[in-house]
Amino acid sequence: MTKDRFQDMQYTVGWVNAAFTRFESCGDGLVNSSWATSLLRKKLSGTPIRAYFVAKTAQWLSDNATLRPPFNLFRSGQDQLFAEQLPFIFEAVITIQYLHNQVLDGKSGVTNRARISENILAANLLKEQLYRYIDTELPRYARARTTAAVRTCFECVDQGQYMEQQFNTYAAFAAGRNDASGYVPATYCPDSDLAGVEAFIQKIKRDLPEMLHEQLDTYFHRIYLTCAALFVEATRLIGDLMGIPKAQLQPILQFSRSYGLMRQLVNDNADWVPASYGLTTATKTAADHFSDLRNGTLTLPALFFLATHKHTAIEQVLAGRIAWSDHFETEVFGEMIASDALYKSIHNTRILAELALAYLPTDNPAAVYLADSCEIVHWNKFLAPCMSHPAYKLYRRGTYYQQTQRLILQLRHQRQGVGLAKPSKQPWIFRRSGYAVPPAVREMQRLLEGV
Repeated sequence: MTKDRFQDMQYTVGWVNAAFTRFESCGDGLVNSSWATSLLRKKLSGTPIRAYFVAKTAQWLSDNATLRPPFNLFRSGQDQLFAEQLPFIFEAVITIQYLHNQVLDGKSGVTNRARISENILAANLLKEQLYRYIDTELPRYARARTTAAVRTCFECVDQGQYMEQQFNTYAAFAAGRNDASGYVPATYCPDSDLAGVEAFIQKIKRDLPEMLHEQLDTYFHRIYLTCAALFVEATRLIGDLMGIPKAQLQPILQFSRSYGLMRQLVNDNADWVPASYGLTTATKTAADHFSDLRNGTLTLPALFFLATHKHTAIEQVLAGRIAWSDHFETEVFGEMIASDALYKSIHNTRILAELALAYLPTDNPAAVYLADSCEIVHWNKFLAPCMSHPAYKLYRRGTYYQQTQRLILQLRHQRQGVGLAKPSKQPWIFRRSGYAVPPAVREMQRLLEGV
């Protein structure tokens, strides 16, 4: 890479902030309402991952597609739609979702009437301004399709939040209400099919008792709706606006799906790190940690924990039998670390990253930057307290770690073409009848099925 990813992200943020300036001045919706844009402004002052994903995916597609006018203008940097406007729009979408999520989960201190009201009003103002921005600033050919994609993202996350509250909790599991199969209608979420990661999900099922399998399916469908759908819809919109054939777009959609699920798994793993470590992001305060536990939500670390442990402080809090208190943090973190459940979740997240990476070409600069962003599964600041803990040394001596690490290396070797006669830089092929699964992905799925 000519420059490292963080430098490249700063370059992208410059474009996105130009769109934000236009967004603020678009009509009178946000005049004298800087409080409504404070979270969005804060996100854009850092390195917003959704905006970066959209910009790099658009660059990747434009480099590899035979584009028809006016889309070929993007190659010479003259078209701001893909480099500036769409990245901003999807960062605005996730910001609105965060404002709602803080109300639903009680995060960032949004627990009293005043804060809840402010979040709801800010989200409403941002959403109306966003539609106004799309209707007035985007090229005419892109307006209707962009609006439709944004609406799909909002609907998916709302349905996902409902699914979380109704099906993806310890209370639902204990009451036998954890099976949400058939709940997700294809009418509003056509790409909720998880067939591309089914081998990965089946691998985890073999690691868990059967009583948790339905809950695992519910969990993955839920996190698709609340997180991965945004990445998938953004990719589909870019491909549609560029006129890319559906078969050619399929590998990129599969990458987007795997990537979005992987990002959510990373967030769910990070939720178990105590506030005492002082780790924060633009949208997550130190006090937000253990929010899934406090809300009784069953994430992958919790499922691994429940598979082998009963009558613990974690189960008591999940079940709502004891009220949460900050003094539980040390005890809960100790239980989770000692159980190996968090480590199992972290290493399975790395498996999903290998699947996502298999869809990326190795000779395209934009795709290389996207690949580098997957390194978050191997090292990030939220993992540091876990990997430096003495329990990790004990975990590494165990059978599960050794088997999982061996599998990760096998998947990586297959993805990179290690030992193959002619490793392909372009890891997908096409048939006249439609999309064919990339050879590396197919072999990786077989490896997972044979575990």
